[in-house]
Amino acid sequence: MDIPAAKDFSTLPSDCEALLEGSPATLYATGPGWWRNDLHYVSYNLATLIGATRAQLQATPALWLEHVRDAQEAEARLFAGLATGESRIRLYYRILDTEERVRYVQDDIAVQRDAAGEVIELVGSLADISETQAALTRLEALAENERFYRFIVENISDAIVLMDAESECRFASPSIRGLLGHCPEYLHDRGLLALLPPDDAPRVQRLIRDASRRGEPLRMELRMRHRRGHYVWLETCCSPYLNPASERYEWILAVARDITDRKHREHRLQELSTTDSLTGALNRDAYLSCLRSGLEAADHVAQRVSLVIFDIDHFKTINDTWGHAAGDLVLACVGEMCRTALRDHDVFGRIGGEEFSLMLAGQSLNDAALLAERLRKKFESVRVEFHGEWLSFSVSFGVAERYSHEGVESLLHRADMGLYDAKRNGRNRVHQAPPSPV
Repeated sequence: MDIPAAKDFSTLPSDCEALLEGSPATLYATGPGWWRNDLHYVSYNLATLIGATRAQLQATPALWLEHVRDAQEAEARLFAGLATGESRIRLYYRILDTEERVRYVQDDIAVQRDAAGEVIELVGSLADISETQAALTRLEALAENERFYRFIVENISDAIVLMDAESECRFASPSIRGLLGHCPEYLHDRGLLALLPPDDAPRVQRLIRDASRRGEPLRMELRMRHRRGHYVWLETCCSPYLNPASERYEWILAVARDITDRKHREHRLQELSTTDSLTGALNRDAYLSCLRSGLEAADHVAQRVSLVIFDIDHFKTINDTWGHAAGDLVLACVGEMCRTALRDHDVFGRIGGEEFSLMLAGQSLNDAALLAERLRKKFESVRVEFHGEWLSFSVSFGVAERYSHEGVESLLHRADMGLYDAKRNGRNRVHQAPPSPV
């Protein structure tokens, strides 16, 4: 429907006026001065939007401006459009309604001009786009939040991993590449427990499940296999996610950082505090602690344990003849030869000046005696160079197998008695501990 020119609004036919008033559209018509004066027509629903009557608004158009929040910007856009000859101009601005709520409106204006191009009438139609604007605002906020969190996730040095209830990876941040050498896409849908050492995986899985059932965060240190094959120490904090609909914990968010260097430093400090620097053997306190733990563990699985005690024959003579530097060289040689000859789980300790001991888990008395004899022969044949001279030495051994539930002191004493017999019978030999009296 064409809206009449300004001169006709005062004489609208009754049926046309009724049609305009019955329309849900929010309409107005004004001269070039727009809202400030010369308001020719305003629909009822536009006036009530700001709590005014049609007569009030037509008499004082500035009432409308009092409710417009962006009047200057809207006028600037309108006048720019008029200056460039636009026939259709769309404005966006905010108004305060009668309840002082901010409403977003879209104002579509048709520009009527005379033959010379001069503006004679502006006819506007307003649409309330508050809901649409609110939705756009929410979408913009979501997009902004997504950019914000994506920036954090993509630039944080810690790795962020999302796992499902089966410990399969559903998301891994880009920093996982620097941590484990894998690209995030490679880990997607893969079970992360497969990257743990086999003996660690059941324990870690149990801890995660227990924490999920309780709904509690879990902090732990663990190792994971790097793409190149070595293991990396990680400090990991796991947080379970509760699905509010099912009330079940369905996700685990894990944040992990590399603590390999720290663990190496801790291990080195542990070594320094428990290891004899000259021979590489455990010091006396650390060895006795391992011996006690080993015997307790053996009791649980009914495992055999044998003990070997040995010392260097005539060590005082070596020190007196060649000096303590030569004695230290001999001690270092003994330590190196023992460490290269023993199994990984054998425990080697220095329990005195030139006295050493071995705890052999799972070994019988005969097994221990055979090992001691092999070591004795190696020591007997070795020559140590000291300032152009070649030093030789021998070692005596005492061997004992632990009786059922025998204590540390008793086992050490019996092995020491074997060593005493070896010394008394000429040195450079292996003697089994004498049987204890019944």
